[in-house]
Amino acid sequence: MKSIVEDKVTVTAVVLRFIACCLLALLLGTLVPGDLSAQAPSWPDAPEIASYDIDVTLDAGARTLAGRERITYANTTADPIPDLVFHLYLNAFASRDTIFMREGGAAHRGQAWSPDAAGWIEVTELRLAGGQPLALETLEDGTLARAALPEPVAPGEAVEIELEFRAQLPRVFARTGYAGDFLMVGQWFPKLGVWQDGAWNAYPFHANAEFYADFGTYDVAITLPAGHVTGATGLPVEQADNGDGTQTVAYHAEGVIDFAWTASPDFEQESRSVDGVEVIYLYLPEHARTVDRVLDATEAALTHYGQWYGTYPYPRLTVVDVPDDGQGAGGMEYPMLFTAGPMSALGVSLDVTRGADRSLELVVVHEAGHQWWQSVVATNEAEEPWLDEGMTEYSAVRLLTRLYGPGRSLFDSRVVSLGSLDTRRLEYFLSPGVPMYGPAWEFETMEYVIATYSKPALSLLTLERTLGEETMLELMSTYYQRHRFGHPTTEDFRTVAQEVTGQELDWFFDGLVYGDEVVNYRVAELEPRSVTVAREGELAVPTEVLVTFEDGTTVLEPWDGSQEEQTFAYPDGPAVRSAEVDPEGRVLVDLRWADNGLSRQVYVADWLAVAARLVYYVQNAMLALGGW
Repeated sequence: MKSIVEDKVTVTAVVLRFIACCLLALLLGTLVPGDLSAQAPSWPDAPEIASYDIDVTLDAGARTLAGRERITYANTTADPIPDLVFHLYLNAFASRDTIFMREGGAAHRGQAWSPDAAGWIEVTELRLAGGQPLALETLEDGTLARAALPEPVAPGEAVEIELEFRAQLPRVFARTGYAGDFLMVGQWFPKLGVWQDGAWNAYPFHANAEFYADFGTYDVAITLPAGHVTGATGLPVEQADNGDGTQTVAYHAEGVIDFAWTASPDFEQESRSVDGVEVIYLYLPEHARTVDRVLDATEAALTHYGQWYGTYPYPRLTVVDVPDDGQGAGGMEYPMLFTAGPMSALGVSLDVTRGADRSLELVVVHEAGHQWWQSVVATNEAEEPWLDEGMTEYSAVRLLTRLYGPGRSLFDSRVVSLGSLDTRRLEYFLSPGVPMYGPAWEFETMEYVIATYSKPALSLLTLERTLGEETMLELMSTYYQRHRFGHPTTEDFRTVAQEVTGQELDWFFDGLVYGDEVVNYRVAELEPRSVTVAREGELAVPTEVLVTFEDGTTVLEPWDGSQEEQTFAYPDGPAVRSAEVDPEGRVLVDLRWADNGLSRQVYVADWLAVAARLVYYVQNAMLALGGW
């Protein structure tokens, strides 16, 4: 038996050890930057509905995949769910008879499909996690499949299923596939649709349509040749040499709607930290000249979009370069990863344009913008593509203009300058009446470009210039913060817009989003004592009229555009010299700016200035033709 003294000594020793540990912890805290919890990756608090655990093996010679997949699906709805519906996207590339091929003419982004390099996917086994087999029924053209469950998944319950699959990657086509040893593996595994409004929201793979999925956690282990460098959605958590010429690389991601990966034995890597986000650029040696441009543009996007809308919520962002013969994989977004590529918007290599072309920056800031609208807000890209592509293009045009100035953000040489906004206006003029709202497959190719990219960018910028920058950024950030991880719709955006602005904004939503309305403002008549302005078309966007008098004084008249014509009278004072509707060029959807202004006399000095400028451009063009 211990004495009282011994007990006291023991207690004293324990207390001293405790005090020593506390002092050591405090000391380490002063020496080590941050504690372990601060260094651990931070993942967003997103709903965990569809989670995937996948083991996949690549046969690099045959470009095939063999995979095992375990899906945990949680029913967060009020409906009992009787079945499961899967997307099998790779089957879109199996033959010329699929919906994708028929709609797209067996071509995509300038690359033709070949039956000798087709893609497909097949589920070879499907069962409940307990072992009960499930029958899989192919739907539509094979890009969808359905499995009935023995019992419905009750609200608040979850189901676990296991499956095995094999897949053939196509030669790079429509975002995914191989080009030599390069692999971009997107939309590659059996993936659940979204249960919504009492049914599965899952469409066959259309040529114009992109994707829609629930949030979840992904744990993916990829076995491939040991010499390949990989990049993927998520963070690498383990890499093992298997001793047989292969390696297994494991990735983990939380709060994401998809998982994509890339591999090449030729990849080199550069990285940069941006506001606590690790930016990785995987590039090919022949494109080493793009490193600084890509990292600078990515940093600008993360910084500005984070300030405008809200912080990027993931710990890493991977940017992937694509080979010259694999450009079909470029310019595509996935959670925590996007692809770029060194091709010009003019259709030539960036080497040809010698730094004057900012197409690479445009692709980078556009695809980075998808991290906010496609990956986090996660609207339905198939049913309402304008919400993702349109808000992303608005963000990209806004950022490029901020970085490089208007009129030179896309191409800037001594011969000619062009802004990304200018190209979107040119596209818009081809079919200005096409509504922005509508499912992707209802648009022809050019209509799709206008409805989802050009018109939304112009319309949102018109809305910004009408409301003011501060109000517009409040609108966009409120929408983003409120609907993060929420799959919002156009009507959700409308609700936020009306709440933030205190306006109905019918001209924007009814006229531009849902409607086919157009507008052309012009000065119809100019008299010494009056100005008459006119609206052609049904769209009425609030604007202003700048009136200049003979003594040089001016007045800025507000005009809501609701009347087809409106006259402003000036019975007293100096005579009217000129007038201009929308003098700041805020109404970017105006079909013709050339007739916005009118003067009562020709001012020779102004015309001489224009002529001198034209001579300057002609001289530069002649010099360029003589040897660029």
